Amino acid sequence: MKKNMKFKIILFVILTIIVVCLFLILTKKENINNPSDNPNTENPSDNPNEENIVDEIGTNYLNNVKYTVKVDKEVEDVIVEFLNVYYNSIKELKENDMTYLFKDFTSEQALINQTALSLLIETRKLKPNDLSLDKAKYDLDFTEVTTNGDTVQVTVLENNYLNFNFMKEIESKIYNIKNEFTLEKVDGKYKITKYNKVQDFFVMITDLYSSGGKAKLDQIKQDYLDLINDKLEKDRKDYNDFLNGTGITRKTCDHEYNREEALKQTVWVNKRDSEWTEFSSNCQNFVSQVLYSGGIPMDYTGSASKYLQWKMYDGTYNENEIDKGYVYTWTYVPYFREYALNNTGYGLCASVDENLYYAEAGDVIHVGTTGPTRHALIVVGDYKKDGKTIDILVNSNTVDLENYPISAYSYPYVSLIKVYGWNE
Repeated sequence: MKKNMKFKIILFVILTIIVVCLFLILTKKENINNPSDNPNTENPSDNPNEENIVDEIGTNYLNNVKYTVKVDKEVEDVIVEFLNVYYNSIKELKENDMTYLFKDFTSEQALINQTALSLLIETRKLKPNDLSLDKAKYDLDFTEVTTNGDTVQVTVLENNYLNFNFMKEIESKIYNIKNEFTLEKVDGKYKITKYNKVQDFFVMITDLYSSGGKAKLDQIKQDYLDLINDKLEKDRKDYNDFLNGTGITRKTCDHEYNREEALKQTVWVNKRDSEWTEFSSNCQNFVSQVLYSGGIPMDYTGSASKYLQWKMYDGTYNENEIDKGYVYTWTYVPYFREYALNNTGYGLCASVDENLYYAEAGDVIHVGTTGPTRHALIVVGDYKKDGKTIDILVNSNTVDLENYPISAYSYPYVSLIKVYGWNE
């Protein structure tokens, strides 16, 4: 009898342990699929992006972390999770939900970020080349942290290394992407209350959005997609012209452009050449340095106010027709475009708005949202498939790009400035 009782007690204990373990396993699984702090998954019908969003995948794309300043591990974890969801989205070109990382998933900040991500993915899916990623990784450098009670402001620089599926053997790099986070501790966990970054797909939204919520954001996105579709129609025609050897107006100049020498200056991507004055927005300054290295002489003749000068003798602004100082055509995208378009006589010999597929190393590309006037890039080469050019590779400053395919840009306006040389 005692043995039977002892056996029953042991059996009861074992069964109890098994039941408890099963309960814990099921509870853990449920929490993974429906995290309690994610209102989007608790109540899917309230998620404004439900139709287009797939579940987050827990892949870690983080490569290295640098701490210029100390950052709380819990804060860092939220930022890393945020970026991992982003990278998974652009790798697969499938929109993952990022709003659950915000304090309020219906807030303007959450919706702006989600709309920008959606715009990026939808734009890349429209392009003829496969802009999903074969490989992706990123580095972080925490540069600024300010804490005020339960609120933390963090600035973190991001470098990424991307292998697009249509050109797997080439690693495209973006350096020094500035991410600005404000996080607040809610119920013991940090949530994002504000986020900003300076990158094409993001500023395309923030440039146009002031209020109006999701409906306005959706309209901004759709307007861009319609515009990009229209531009792709022209792009297809340009490509056919290129294959047929037509669709370009070439210029004859007194002196040819030395593209080999120009390319030597294109290495100054994630660092700056100390021989030149640096600006906070350095893209056109960098491009002008490349042209000068390729033999295009500085031009101090003509009216600076009419964008007929192009010079950088030193870091002091000077519109006089002398070989001193600099003028804005050297540093500012729209003004350089005017110089390239209107200069006659001495100096740069170029043509504006040429067929993109005729781009060669050392040529200039301007891109933007309402026109090709926001950002300057320098061509470093092309990418061929079956002997035919299918994309153009560029370098730039601010944002710092290296071997980046122009098709991966979200900006709808893209203009090639073909540099032929210079005239005496």
